[in-house]
Amino acid sequence: MRKSEGRTTEGELLFSAIVLGLLAFALVWAAVQPREPLAWLYPLAVSLALWLAHIVLGRLELCADELILPLIAVPLLLSIAVLYHLDRRSAFWQVIWAILGLGSALAVVAFLPSVASLRRWWPLFLVLGLALLATTLFFGVEVYGARSWLVVGPVRFQPSEPAKVLFSLALAGYLAGRKELLMVRGWRVGILTLPHPAYFGPLVLVLLLALALMVGQRDLGTALLIFGLFACELYVAAPRLDYLFLGLVALAGGGFVGYRFFDHVRARIDVWLNPWAQAGGSGYQLVQSILAVSAGGILGAGFGQGQAQLIPAVTTDLTFAAWAEETGLAGSLALVALYLILTERGFRAALAANDDFSALVGVGLTSLFALQSLVILGGALRLIPLTGLTLPLFNYGGSSLVSTLISFGFLLLLSAEGPAA
Repeated sequence: MRKSEGRTTEGELLFSAIVLGLLAFALVWAAVQPREPLAWLYPLAVSLALWLAHIVLGRLELCADELILPLIAVPLLLSIAVLYHLDRRSAFWQVIWAILGLGSALAVVAFLPSVASLRRWWPLFLVLGLALLATTLFFGVEVYGARSWLVVGPVRFQPSEPAKVLFSLALAGYLAGRKELLMVRGWRVGILTLPHPAYFGPLVLVLLLALALMVGQRDLGTALLIFGLFACELYVAAPRLDYLFLGLVALAGGGFVGYRFFDHVRARIDVWLNPWAQAGGSGYQLVQSILAVSAGGILGAGFGQGQAQLIPAVTTDLTFAAWAEETGLAGSLALVALYLILTERGFRAALAANDDFSALVGVGLTSLFALQSLVILGGALRLIPLTGLTLPLFNYGGSSLVSTLISFGFLLLLSAEGPAA
C-alpha cells in the first residue's frame, strides 16, 4: 500500500465539518425546551470519534482519500442536531451507533491487508448473507409492516443491512472470475442471446432467492436495493446493453406482479399515486412529508423551528423532510450535493483499483449507498413510492449506520491501494 506524507487536507476539512455540526447543534439546543446541558456530549462525542479516526488514518500512513472522512462527518453531525429536536432518545442511540460504526470502519482499514485478500472468501459471504436474511423468517419481529427485524435484549437491528455488504463482496467474487464468460453469447432465448446457463444461471438463482426472502418479510426497500446491486455489478463486470434491458424488464415485471398479488405493494403504490385521497389513513405519512418539505420554502424555518414531529416514523424514514422544513430548498440541495460528491469519491476509488474484484467491491458498495439515498429521497419527495429505508448517515438506524460506515471503511482502504486520487 502507498504511504501518506500527511493528511493535512483531511484535517482542515474535518475541522470545518465539526464546527458546522456544533453550530447546527447549538442552534437546535437553543430553540428546544427543556435545555439539557449534558446533551452537548452528543455532538462532542461524535466529533471526538471522527478526530480520532483522522489521527488513526494518519498513524497508519496510508494514502487513503482525504475527502471521504470529512464528507461523512457532515451528515453524521447534522443528523445528531436534527434527531435531537425530533426525538432525544434517537439522538442518544445515534451517537452510540456512530461511534461503533467508526470503530468498525477503522478496524477494516487497520487490520485488512487489502480488499483483494477477501476474494477467495466470496462463497462464505454469500452463505452468510442469505443466512442473515433467513433468520428473520424464524426469529424476526414485525415493525411497520415488515418482518425484517431481530431483537436482542434492548437492541433491535435489521440483518439485511450487513447482508447487503456481504452480497457486495460475494457478487464481486463471483463476477471477477467469470466476467469473460458472461460476455460470451451462446444460448438463444427468443430474440436474446445469453451466456450459458452454467454461468448465468447461478447468478439468477441467488438473486431470486434473496428477493424471495425479502418479499416474504415484506421488506420491499431492501429487495429493490439488492436487485439494483446485482444489476450495477453485473453491468460493470459484463457491460452488455441486453443485461440492462433484461434488468428493466424484470423490474417492471416484478412491480406488476407485486401490485397484482401483494396487498402491501398495492397499498404503497396507491398511496404514492394519490396520497391526498387517503390523507387521514395510510397516506398520512406521505402527506405530512410533502407539507413539511413545501413549508421549508427557500431558506427554511430555522434549526429547531419545524414541526416535523407530526410525521410518523420521521426519525427512521423521513428525517430529510424535517431537514427540508428547517433549512429549505438551499439546505436540501446542499445535502443532496454532498451525497453526490460522496458517491463520486466512492466510484473514483473503485476506478483506481488494481484488480477486478476490488473494483467490483467498490462499485457495489458505492451503488448501494447511491441507490439507497436515491430511493428514500425520491420517496420523501413523492417521485417514487415510499419504502422503509433510511437515508444513509442521516436518518436514525443503528444497523444501517454501522453497515454504511463499514462500507466506507472498505472504500477508504480501496482508495489507499490504487493510484493517487
